[in-house]
Amino acid sequence: MRVYSGMFFRLEEHLDRFLESAKTLGLKVPLSRSELRRRLKKELKDSGKKEAFVRLTLAGDEIFVVVSERVHPPEMYLKGIVLKTTVVRRNPSEAHHPEAKSTSCLNQVLATLDPAPSGTYEILFLNQEGYLTEVRIGNFFMVEKVSDRHGGLPLLITPPAVGLLNGVTRRFVIECARQGKIPVEERPVTRHELFNADEAFLTNTSWEILPIREVDGRKIGSALPGPLTRKLQTLFRQGVERETLNGKAKKSAH
Repeated sequence: MRVYSGMFFRLEEHLDRFLESAKTLGLKVPLSRSELRRRLKKELKDSGKKEAFVRLTLAGDEIFVVVSERVHPPEMYLKGIVLKTTVVRRNPSEAHHPEAKSTSCLNQVLATLDPAPSGTYEILFLNQEGYLTEVRIGNFFMVEKVSDRHGGLPLLITPPAVGLLNGVTRRFVIECARQGKIPVEERPVTRHELFNADEAFLTNTSWEILPIREVDGRKIGSALPGPLTRKLQTLFRQGVERETLNGKAKKSAH
């Protein structure tokens, strides 16, 4: 999870996913939700960091909290990144639980071992039906060419949250889009659609919104980052600032 200006962002949603994942995987969490919250805030305070990346892990009957920093090169956001579709299919829900976040990463490891061209930054999974799902550690969005279907507005599309990890950042980006009057569809997406998209980007807690330049040797769009991606990046930062400032105000009131 992410800390901005000393405040956890969407802490309760991260705790929801942590507890739900543990239940699905049949793991007993040794601390209550309020105890987890206190532990996280104590570890953050002891670290002295105001901007941080915090990992909460349950292993056996022990809870581990790691407070660190993740800084990505600015050129990634200016030039975009390169993706490769892997021949390794995403684990189907009937065989695994991709909706639960766990340290069971064999699917991702096998995809990483699949040879990729030099410069490939992330690996994109297809499901058993051949539709796009997610990358190894993030969710995927694309922007459809402007058409009359949505009143001449660009359409933001993301695969439905079935058979993939429904990221906290993914949900927040959808919120930002709807607040910004950007039409959003959650539906199956093919590689053909992605190759012909106007824009595409990845999301996760660390990246926030990361533009995609190329997929499987096909250039995506004509501008980097694209206009809708830039708008969403702005809405994202405004939303973060609004929520963290409100959090500070509530804390001061107490």
